[in-house]
Amino acid sequence: MNLRSLLLVIVIAASACTPTEPQSGSPTTVPTTTTTPSADTPSCLTGELPFVEQGVVAALDSPGRDASAIAEVRWHALEGCERVEIEFLSSAGSPASRIGPVGVSMLSDTGIVRVTLSDAIADSAVADTTLNGELLDGWFVVEGISEGLAVDLHLAGRAAARAFTTTSPARLVIDLIPADEDLPIGTLTSDGGVVLMSPQAGVGLYPLQIAGYSAPGIDAVRIRLSDSTGVFIDRSVSTLSPVHVWHAFDIGLTDGPSGSVDLFVGTVDEDEEPVAGVEVPLDLP
Repeated sequence: MNLRSLLLVIVIAASACTPTEPQSGSPTTVPTTTTTPSADTPSCLTGELPFVEQGVVAALDSPGRDASAIAEVRWHALEGCERVEIEFLSSAGSPASRIGPVGVSMLSDTGIVRVTLSDAIADSAVADTTLNGELLDGWFVVEGISEGLAVDLHLAGRAAARAFTTTSPARLVIDLIPADEDLPIGTLTSDGGVVLMSPQAGVGLYPLQIAGYSAPGIDAVRIRLSDSTGVFIDRSVSTLSPVHVWHAFDIGLTDGPSGSVDLFVGTVDEDEEPVAGVEVPLDLP
């Protein structure tokens, strides 16, 4: 082999061992956190997950769960959509890696998007907040609805939702958009540390289901049915809990007064007089 041929072989071998820069069309790793220009489509409008207007939105699970508490609930109001992110802690107090089983449902009859968690998640660093969104009025962390804690997102208008989870850190992400059909949604009555889900004002039937939740620190709620002549039913329901979240109550009345009555759910003072709560007029058979 002459000298020129030998040099050519050396150059070719050296080129094969030298790393090359990625070409413009080559796939590259996408960073987990990006800054999206304001002119771009909001993240809660991208992706292929369908939005649901009624019923089950998502039933999710992630094996190897370590979440034991809710750390924070974040709300983002974006152009054309709203996003809620629920973050979790492990038993060691560090950000959890996986949530475990979680369900998300759209309860349009009561105007709620409900998140139900497993019994492994039994504590929360937050309890509630009031929002000023076009789709969301606020959210509440509630004990006593499911085996673990639940998070109720109260809707301000008819909406559709989708949900997914992330791992390391563990988050539940819920996206909301206005519903296609402008249909009415149920309304909740809330005041004085009480949220009443049912019954709603108007015509009611027996058995009468009285359900809702009370604020942290309220040990019991008084439930009364009365009219101008006096009180027909007067019951106290315990809502005492060591967890600083809202606590659910749910009782059924198989029989009671007929005609126009007032339902009071709230707290009373030492003289048995109402202090705070909600009052709903009902017309019962």
